[in-house]
Amino acid sequence: MSAALTLIMPAWNAEKYIERSVRSVLGQSYRDLRLFVVDDGSTDATAAILARLAQEDPRLTPLTVPNGGPGRARNLALDRLGEETKYVMFIDADDVLLPDAAEKAVAAAEAGADLVLFGFSIMAIDGGRRDYCEPGQRLSREELGGALGRLYKANLLNQIWAKLFRAEHIREGHIRFPDYRWGEDRFFVFDCLERAENVSVLPDCLYRYIMHEGESLISKYYDRKFEVCLEIDRRMEDMCRSLGVTDERDFRYMFSKSVFSCLTTLYAPSCPLTAEEKRAAAKEIAENERVRRRCRDASGGFPVRALCAVLRSGDPALMLAAFRGVAWVGRTAPNLFTSIKHRK
Repeated sequence: MSAALTLIMPAWNAEKYIERSVRSVLGQSYRDLRLFVVDDGSTDATAAILARLAQEDPRLTPLTVPNGGPGRARNLALDRLGEETKYVMFIDADDVLLPDAAEKAVAAAEAGADLVLFGFSIMAIDGGRRDYCEPGQRLSREELGGALGRLYKANLLNQIWAKLFRAEHIREGHIRFPDYRWGEDRFFVFDCLERAENVSVLPDCLYRYIMHEGESLISKYYDRKFEVCLEIDRRMEDMCRSLGVTDERDFRYMFSKSVFSCLTTLYAPSCPLTAEEKRAAAKEIAENERVRRRCRDASGGFPVRALCAVLRSGDPALMLAAFRGVAWVGRTAPNLFTSIKHRK
């Protein structure tokens, strides 16, 4: 079937949550849409649930791919975009779109926006909620440079969801997700942002990111994470130059936080490295010229400045001790950890 708006959802072993997520899409007030759900090699009942839901609503198209991560799964759906598709949105299989999210995003695009950003809420296990949004605004290419740091620091450019993209740009640029297991969202967003002449920011929190029991606040260990951090920062530096950005403190802050995460995940349960291998990883970061250069004069409060000083010390043992402490705070004081991690 054809539709003006295509939504893409990767799913892996999502049987507990996927029906709610799918219904949040199919129940949108904007009806001219279709939904690709890409089953990324699930071994649970995800495929059966999708088959049942597709019988109820032909706007849902289940696809299947061998397990390769959400980026590859999304790419499969992007390869199936038809010429009739004007707009693209993404949603994760355990999250929820508010009923008028698509309607508001499409309206902004129809008014001339090439990229639409909107707010989101993180729904904690204990019932708490943390909102991420910025005032409503329409930004021309000339105005984007002045707002880019604020939008980046507000976490509105990091994730692939809570956005609407113009399909024409994706097709013309053959924009796809790189084969990473972390950070691939930002590359896709940056590629689309570089083509956007007008960006709309909606003030509403229209997306719900839902945390689940047993989910750690500390990211999983990924052996290429530092490599990806460096590439993301290089891309952002290039974008700052092209947009005439002169104040890079917010961008330094975001890079510093990414490096913090690289060190913190050395103490995640999923990290298989020995103590010696952790020291080698810390030494690589300590000796990196970009880390020494960019982790200076970052915006943010005292915790960020203190941890940046640890990075600039060049002492791998000090770095490991400090971030072992950060990981401990994440496990024992999750509210404090969240407050520091998401400080703007």
